[in-house]
Amino acid sequence: MFTAMEMLREHPRATSDHMGRRFTRSVRAPLILTIVASLLVFLAVGAGMLWAVNRAAISEGLRDAGNAGEQSGRVALAPYLTPGLLRRSPAAVDAIDRAGRSMIDGGDLVRLKVWSKHQQVLWSDETSLNGKYFALDEEEFDLLDTSGVRVAVSDLSKDENVNEVREFGGKLLEVYFGARTSDGEPVLVETYYKYALVEQHANDLRARFLPLAFGGLALLAAAQVPLAILLARRLSRVQRDRERLLERVISASDAERRRIAAEVHDGAVQDLIGVMYALEAAADETEEPTHQRLHDLAASTRTTVRRLRSLLNSIYPVEVPESGWANGFTDLVAALEAHGVSVTIDIDDIELAPMDELLLLRVTRESLRNVAAHAAATQVLVRMKHRMGRMALEVRDNGRGFTPSKADNSRRNGHLGLQLLRDLAVDVGADLTIDSEPGAGTALKLELAGQR
Repeated sequence: MFTAMEMLREHPRATSDHMGRRFTRSVRAPLILTIVASLLVFLAVGAGMLWAVNRAAISEGLRDAGNAGEQSGRVALAPYLTPGLLRRSPAAVDAIDRAGRSMIDGGDLVRLKVWSKHQQVLWSDETSLNGKYFALDEEEFDLLDTSGVRVAVSDLSKDENVNEVREFGGKLLEVYFGARTSDGEPVLVETYYKYALVEQHANDLRARFLPLAFGGLALLAAAQVPLAILLARRLSRVQRDRERLLERVISASDAERRRIAAEVHDGAVQDLIGVMYALEAAADETEEPTHQRLHDLAASTRTTVRRLRSLLNSIYPVEVPESGWANGFTDLVAALEAHGVSVTIDIDDIELAPMDELLLLRVTRESLRNVAAHAAATQVLVRMKHRMGRMALEVRDNGRGFTPSKADNSRRNGHLGLQLLRDLAVDVGADLTIDSEPGAGTALKLELAGQR
């Protein structure tokens, strides 16, 4: 099994140029991410702030308009709230009519009504309502007793509002307040204002608040950019230091790995070759049955030598061809094609980090070895695609298949290579899955992030 560190050591193209590009990406990516995140936060907070300001502005507009309506109504109408009005005497009605219409003329106030506690319209500028009875709700009755104020946006849905709907349509600001006549009898004064009065108050509040709020938010967002640059640079320095340390570790282990390989090749392998030749020579000088037994021992020794040489080859694993890593797939499938297996290659050729190039080639090689040794397949597909920032490698065959769970629990039947592949994927943070069942072939899939 080979680790990520070993992959880097074995790749001759892990140059300063690639590291420079990766450094640039490592700075740019967090910076862009921070700017985008800040922009999204700015928009989200801004939208929430705008919604809150609009609600506050409308609420404040209603309150301000209601207070203004109540104060002007109380002052202007107080002299005309007389016992004669309760009796609807012509003189009292005529006096409040003149005063009320002067209040309405050309202003935001569009309608006035004075109610008795008996739910009778004592006077209104809409003369068709005078003297008529309409139902008041409970809250309106409470105002008669408390002399309080009620401010609301009226949808003009009551029976008494037929004329308002015809004249003004839509909605009006409705201000009710309790008052008393000169002899202390409770009455209810109802005033209607154009809704534009509320909007005017709301717009004034927005004009004062929003520039300050969004200006401060924009300054806060802008302040994140230098911080993002600083953090990205620190992250890059940490990454570069890690890579330099990794290279030093790799360089330190390289000599030891070469020493072990040389010792095995020049020592154990050569000794076994000598034993093999000695056994063959001894076999030629002896008679049966010793002759056959010696030949069998020589053949077994030859097999052991081949296995050791294969092990040595694994110590120096597959490397990326100078012509590009995608061409390495063609070299890997040559052995299968030579044995009559039809191999289809479907590869997206893009730039990858050296470690990722080696991982893809090594997984492919190990997968093809398993196919050649165990699958008895006639068709193999090697596909590698780049989608949404991830590389996906798939090696699929139409061979005999197996049960992956059994292979995981046992090293028999040559399936140790599957565990090695999984360990290799874990080393570099990739995702490896194996789908297979007896008689249905095998599909090995590897996913890893692109441009790491």
